Amino acid sequence: MMQNRRFVLIVALICFLVMIPLAAKGVKEAVAEAESQQLTVEMAVMQGPSGFGSVGLQENDGKINENTTIKIQVYPSPNEVIARLANGELDIAALPTNVAANLYAKGVPVKVAAITGEGMLMFLTTDSSISDLSDLEQRKINIPGAGGTPDQMTRILVSALGFDPEVDVELDYSIASPAQLAQMLIAQKIELAVLPEPFVSMATQANASVFPLLDMQALWSALTGTGNYPMTVVVVSDKFVAKNGNRLPVIMDAIRDSVLWVNENPVEAGVKIEEAGIMKAAMATPAIPRCNLVFKTATEGYEAMDTYLKILYGFDYSSIGGSVPDESFYLAY
Repeated sequence: MMQNRRFVLIVALICFLVMIPLAAKGVKEAVAEAESQQLTVEMAVMQGPSGFGSVGLQENDGKINENTTIKIQVYPSPNEVIARLANGELDIAALPTNVAANLYAKGVPVKVAAITGEGMLMFLTTDSSISDLSDLEQRKINIPGAGGTPDQMTRILVSALGFDPEVDVELDYSIASPAQLAQMLIAQKIELAVLPEPFVSMATQANASVFPLLDMQALWSALTGTGNYPMTVVVVSDKFVAKNGNRLPVIMDAIRDSVLWVNENPVEAGVKIEEAGIMKAAMATPAIPRCNLVFKTATEGYEAMDTYLKILYGFDYSSIGGSVPDESFYLAY
């Protein structure tokens, strides 16, 4: 009886050991089959510098390898992108960092995969009598719209300089368009403004009387010790990760290569940026070197993002959806 039991156990063990490589082989075959299927990735970017880094993906009609194509759609503002992410129409999107945090806080199933753009804001002035930051007191600062990154960073940094943004300076949002605000500077109808690229380059090149007063990135770096702040991130839907997570490294490598190509080839990139409907080449090309286009994985950029979002929360918690995202907001791949 004992010998029979021992025989049965030996047979069972042999069968188990045989099944392990068979099961592993089955998994490998399933993965290989999934990777061999044609996949079109729906990606959204916005008009403006946040979309610049994506245009290298348009080579070969978006085909990044024999089985994967990235289809890029360009939108004028985050609102349409947010709606399409929320209803599952998009797989990937480039968004302002605080907008991504807001989505996450509201339960939209997305994760941050990478940083693709860092800060590029400047205080510009047409008043040569302003020579020191203390000269900002009781001055009007024009900002392109309330609640966006230029507004948030102005309030944070003005406060860090010792001013009360509600009392010691006047923040004027009456000109919401950065292009129009740049034109007002060029015409010297306003004296002080905060602008992002490419409008900084546009204003300073058009009129020598417009000059930078303060590099907001340098001040942020000095205050926080974290280097530049993450202005644009790439988010990926949870649904896409669940179904196609095995392809994510290839897709992110393609985005990295695209950003690198844009930085190294501003003239050619400017043409593609215009063809994509993101911005006119005449504005994009000279601004690319100053747009701080980067590629950092969420893991590489975690500290900078976490610091940035914590500071935004402390200054205005509603700007990131009421809470600082936890570590599950950051996608490792």
